[in-house]
Amino acid sequence: MFTPNQSFISKIITYQMFTNISHLWQNLVNKNNPEEIYLNESDLVSQENIHNFLSFQLFISPKLQCLLLLEKQIDEQYYQITITFDHYEILDFLDLIQYKLIISNEQLLTINSILFQHKKEDLDHQNFIFAILQILTKPLTLQDNCLKEYYQSQSIEIILKNKIEQERILHQVTQQIQQDVDLLIIIKMTIEQVQTLLEIDRLLIYQIKVPIQQEFSEETQFIDTVTYEAKANQIIPSLLNFQEESCFKNIQNCEEKYLNGFHLAIEDVNNSNLNSCLKEVMEKLGVKAKIAIPIIVKNELWGLLIAHQCFNVRKWKSNEVNFLKNISEYLAVAIYQYNSCQKLEQQKKLLEQQIETKAKQLQDALIVAQIANQSKTEFLGSISHELRTPLTCVIGLSGTLLHWSKDTMKNSLSNEQQIRYLNIIQDSGRKLLNLINNILDFADIEAGKSLLYIEQISLENVSKMIYLSALEIARNKGISIKLNNLVNSDLDNFFADGERLYQILLNLVDNAIKFTPSGGEVIITISRNKNQAIFQIEDTGIGINKEQISLLFTKFQQLENYRTRTHSGTGLGLALTKHLVELHGGLIEVQSIVGKGSIFTVFLPNSETKNNLKPLTNQKEIVDFKINKTIVIICDDDEIGTFLCELLTAADYQVIWLVDIHEAINRIKLINPIIVILEQNQKISLEISKNLKSEANNNLHLIVIQEEINGNEWENLSTSGIDEFLLKPLQPSLLLKKIGEIINH
Repeated sequence: MFTPNQSFISKIITYQMFTNISHLWQNLVNKNNPEEIYLNESDLVSQENIHNFLSFQLFISPKLQCLLLLEKQIDEQYYQITITFDHYEILDFLDLIQYKLIISNEQLLTINSILFQHKKEDLDHQNFIFAILQILTKPLTLQDNCLKEYYQSQSIEIILKNKIEQERILHQVTQQIQQDVDLLIIIKMTIEQVQTLLEIDRLLIYQIKVPIQQEFSEETQFIDTVTYEAKANQIIPSLLNFQEESCFKNIQNCEEKYLNGFHLAIEDVNNSNLNSCLKEVMEKLGVKAKIAIPIIVKNELWGLLIAHQCFNVRKWKSNEVNFLKNISEYLAVAIYQYNSCQKLEQQKKLLEQQIETKAKQLQDALIVAQIANQSKTEFLGSISHELRTPLTCVIGLSGTLLHWSKDTMKNSLSNEQQIRYLNIIQDSGRKLLNLINNILDFADIEAGKSLLYIEQISLENVSKMIYLSALEIARNKGISIKLNNLVNSDLDNFFADGERLYQILLNLVDNAIKFTPSGGEVIITISRNKNQAIFQIEDTGIGINKEQISLLFTKFQQLENYRTRTHSGTGLGLALTKHLVELHGGLIEVQSIVGKGSIFTVFLPNSETKNNLKPLTNQKEIVDFKINKTIVIICDDDEIGTFLCELLTAADYQVIWLVDIHEAINRIKLINPIIVILEQNQKISLEISKNLKSEANNNLHLIVIQEEINGNEWENLSTSGIDEFLLKPLQPSLLLKKIGEIINH
């Protein structure tokens, strides 16, 4: 707000004197001189809310700069004016109104240029001042009662002093807001200074909806209470934390009135028309006169600035009311800025927390990735070892047999040796197949492609199969193995996936044998209650540290380093076992003591209905043997036919190779395969397709093998019933992929 501190004069004058002075300013103007500029309130965009003055006249030239402000109209006859020649004050004034001025950029540049020249006063300047003094030195006649009362109550010096002090307080609040001073300090200093200046007995702030945290509740309660207070002396009782809600609630549209600019000014509480409830409260608090000004923040009633006179009644002057209104507006700005800063600070803290959380997540993800990478490295080392051993046997022994079979004259291998070699080769092949099956099973389960085939099984048969399967391996290691079947005959029947249950138990028994030294013991115990079967595998092996038990069922996790370990394994067995148990809706537990052994216990629920099937997401074939996996090959080329037979047989398909084309169609109708692979020219392929598709066998799929094929040829083949094609040379992976897609469709 503009506050002239070095003014030439600030005085109350008559209307006629003001008119004469205004003419002085207007007579200065020479429109033909571009360096002379005259401005008044008509040069503003809007004349409303022109800060703390009613009108102004400003003249600027290289020789003279003067500003006339009409600050207040005391009544119809008398005015309070301010005149200044100080170029700094004029600059401050222009800065105050520059956004409302309607002038050209050239005029604005001219004004700034003149004001910064600092030229000395000349004769024109002196003459102008002399003319002003002639007008102002005429004596005032105090004919108006209002003016008489005005001068009787206060001298002009006191009025000006109060005015300056009011402006100083407002300026101080402005600076504090700009400097981000704490809200508590701003409010406390402001109300203390205002209370002293206006000689108010008690000045307080009654805040609306103050949040209060409940002691034994997470809910926040909101109350209306006195939060700030300034008193003239200690005799006056304090109203800090005073609450009075009932009266305000009973006053109709109280808050709405304050929001619309209403203020309450009571000169004498006892002789006022106050609400009876409020009057009773005022009398109780010893209030003789009162004024309440709303503090409005973002179109909401934040609180009330309330002044109390406690010993005498008081007639509130308009300048006091206006000053308190200004104070409330400035405090509203400070409160709004404080609230905005608080929100920004909260957002900053929230953002910092989010950044810290993200950083922690990234760090955790990095650790997980490093662990996964380490697990992958160990898995690759383990799998390499697990593959190398049986492959070495297969390659070495098959090479030996092949070498001696080429020269029958020098063949020194007996039939027993050959049979032993073949058995080792077969066992190694089975190990490789089991290893690959475990990997594929685990991948399917993790991808959600597994579905249990629940059937009625015999717990006794399952336990015997496990025992017999592990017996020879245990004996070869010098380990005794025992079977305890505690299941009553009437509870022997159990509903589960028999193949998966066998896989679960065999993995656990193999694991127990693997980590039990020679001379140790493995015990298989099976029991049953009404709702579940309990399978317990106990060994007297090396045991497991408590810290490592949580890692047992992690995929690719080996408790020994793959480079230094003494026990084989890929780290998939127990992870796969846990997944299969959970797929049944069961639970697996481990108890172990280092150096004494371990006990693995599996609890499986009895799945008596199909509703207990545990699909993950996608369906897969129930069991392989229930799907038609018969493939017929019609091929004249021995090399391609042999390749297809060996590849598909190894992939667990039933393969039939037909050479006679004329008999092929009839045989295919009898065999009823899922796929027919044709290695023929297009003409024959089309003829076979026509004959086979005419039987309306929707499940039959035809694949042709060609040297090359273009778009037109494929269009001709596909419209004739051919479903897929393969190009020579054949790619095993692509062939198996296409067949797998057809089988699983």
